[in-house]
Amino acid sequence: MSALPATVPVAVVGAGQSGLAVGYYLRQAGVPCVLLDAGSAVGETWQRRWESLRLFTSARFSALPGLPFPGPGARYPGKDEVAAYLREYARRFGLAVLPGHRVLALRRDGEGYLLTTAHGDCRAGQVVIATGAFGTPRIPEFAAALAPDVRSLHTGDYQGPAQVPPGRVVIVGDGNSGRQIAVELAGTHRVVLSCGDTVSPALPQTVVGRDMFWWMSVLGVMSMPVSMRAPDPVVGDRVPALVADGRIRTVGRITAARGAELLVADGERLRPSAVIWATGYRTDWSWLDPAMLDETGQPRHTEGVGALPGSYYLGLYRMRTRGSALLGFVGRDAERIAAAAVTAARGTPAISPAAKGEPA
Repeated sequence: MSALPATVPVAVVGAGQSGLAVGYYLRQAGVPCVLLDAGSAVGETWQRRWESLRLFTSARFSALPGLPFPGPGARYPGKDEVAAYLREYARRFGLAVLPGHRVLALRRDGEGYLLTTAHGDCRAGQVVIATGAFGTPRIPEFAAALAPDVRSLHTGDYQGPAQVPPGRVVIVGDGNSGRQIAVELAGTHRVVLSCGDTVSPALPQTVVGRDMFWWMSVLGVMSMPVSMRAPDPVVGDRVPALVADGRIRTVGRITAARGAELLVADGERLRPSAVIWATGYRTDWSWLDPAMLDETGQPRHTEGVGALPGSYYLGLYRMRTRGSALLGFVGRDAERIAAAAVTAARGTPAISPAAKGEPA
């Protein structure tokens, strides 16, 4: 598809793994949909990640519905392979993706929805918001007090060791991303890894010759509801071995920045040449209809089914399970959301021109 349609039964906002998965199921059911994506091409967000990034799920557990991830199932794909896989997925199933169509506003419009993009408007009977769990980089406010000659970047901007000036680098955040980057930089820099107050459980990548996610799937862990407070596990962690070798040093939580120094919770002061913020992301929902949000500004939904009729969410962090935002597991939620949209599409008349301008 090359042009924004005036109307469509279902509009999917986002053409990442979540949007592609729900698009697949909608197409299989014969319900026309368009996928509106802010990026210039499918897979662009993956290609922007750091060069050495590898999935912590094996290829066998990194596939979307209907298309196995190419290559041996036991290997751990790199970020460019994921981008290529997503592009092939969209091509293979003929999904109507419109890159460069960031949705600037989404409003209830009569019996459906009005989506405003830089290329015009589109009206849809139903909408699936599949913008994913990675939105705007989240950096502590105190980072602004860091001296300008200390290199400071978020994991979303990190590409590799060449970006980081020689000397001591402090990585703030000890989740999977922070630990992967710490391991990479330990070969070229003096690395200090700042760990949070909550200890993440460590999981080996394989157990008795089987991928950890095989065990978690067989035991039903990936399909169980999970508390938002439960920490994410760190998979295949190599940091402890490098700490034992003296190549990585761990400290507690960073609480403040003062000029060229970072302050640790226990009172220690660090003078780094660079800081990498592995502090995650936040999502901006200001472009959604206020009626779709709760008093805290978060989407109103129950396991992905929105509070307003015909609205759905997909790929949110722990929306239903640990796998809700993961490449190889989002398909489960996508199938359920697509089934709800298909049922509604077949039971509801198409939007009539007369209804297009009616208030909600």
